[in-house]
Amino acid sequence: MLRKISADYIFPISKPPLKNGILEIDGNGKIIEIIDTGGKINKSQNLEFYNGILVPGFINAHCHLELSHLAGKIPQKTGLPDFLHKMRLLKNEANDEIISKAMKKADKEMFMNGIVAVGDISNTEISFNIKKQSKIQYHTFIEVYGLDKKSTNNTFNNALQLEREAKNLSLSCSITPHSPYSLSEKLFRKIRAYNSGNRSTISIHNQESFDENLLFKHKSGSLYELINNIDKGFPFKNPTGKNSLSSILDFLPGKNKIILVHNTYTCEDDIEEINSYLQSDNLFWALCPRANLYIEDKLPDIELFVKKGQQIVLGTDSHGSNTSLSILEEMKVIAENFNNISLDEMIKWATLNGAKALGFDERLGSFDTGKMPGVILIENIDFIKMRLKSQSRIKKLY
Repeated sequence: MLRKISADYIFPISKPPLKNGILEIDGNGKIIEIIDTGGKINKSQNLEFYNGILVPGFINAHCHLELSHLAGKIPQKTGLPDFLHKMRLLKNEANDEIISKAMKKADKEMFMNGIVAVGDISNTEISFNIKKQSKIQYHTFIEVYGLDKKSTNNTFNNALQLEREAKNLSLSCSITPHSPYSLSEKLFRKIRAYNSGNRSTISIHNQESFDENLLFKHKSGSLYELINNIDKGFPFKNPTGKNSLSSILDFLPGKNKIILVHNTYTCEDDIEEINSYLQSDNLFWALCPRANLYIEDKLPDIELFVKKGQQIVLGTDSHGSNTSLSILEEMKVIAENFNNISLDEMIKWATLNGAKALGFDERLGSFDTGKMPGVILIENIDFIKMRLKSQSRIKKLY
């Protein structure tokens, strides 16, 4: 049955917003047509009209479903090194039943919050069956880390086994490095070579703390101390004298899509350097502002990324570092802290950009004919300034 849905504004994403436009979808949620009414609408009997704006389903470009059981267990605003230390102590305390129950709850929460696709970090196979049964489309980033060169082959072979298990369940997946500071050069190069051959999308945590740059520049700081205490030490023989991102560019495949996550301490020089290394269409910057505030109590310079014309996507991180898994709440934080970023731009980050980053844009991310992106109503909008309000909320329409 054909549904005709209208609201104060429709944000198709691939074209400018339409005032009082009409969205036609079939019974499966497929976009049949978008009608530009010129702002004048006749609220006929067969038309569903809502106060607010209609947007496609949200894309959560960065999440850790496996860490859902850590909700409320890690103190806030203590900095990344302390956060990592606490997580390491807590990560294996829960049994599989508790972890699975928490993941199912988190998956349902994201679905109810209008999220239709997720880029999810996995270190084990425990989330695979949940993803298989989910109403959400997942891309699983099989995350690899390890500083011991002697363990490189075993570590990588374990990742290959996880990749096979995911693909046996028809799950979209790729093998990806954890962070600049958690892999040996040998392991980095192995992942680079593998991904260069298959052009998979990769994701890597980037410059989440000030100490990450100190680690590479000078072999100093609390992150350096933490790594020396718990593992095999700094992954490079000598300090590089450069920020972490610049230090690992040679380990990133130059023709793959790459999602850099967090970017709290990324500067203009970092942006320019990686843009000279990668094709611009392949580079995405994932922002998880509520997690940034939870861990470091600091936000990235988001206006800098906008000024430099970068492709931005949004993520929630995990319940271990966030009090909710809601892309709308992430957008609210950005709106509250960056007055010059438009609602139209943020919605594109939350929809089409995320779909492109994860390779789901043929089906999701915009109201283009033939796509099935989901339909969300955002209510309580400040239409005078065209901005979100603290009271803004979503309602799933499809």
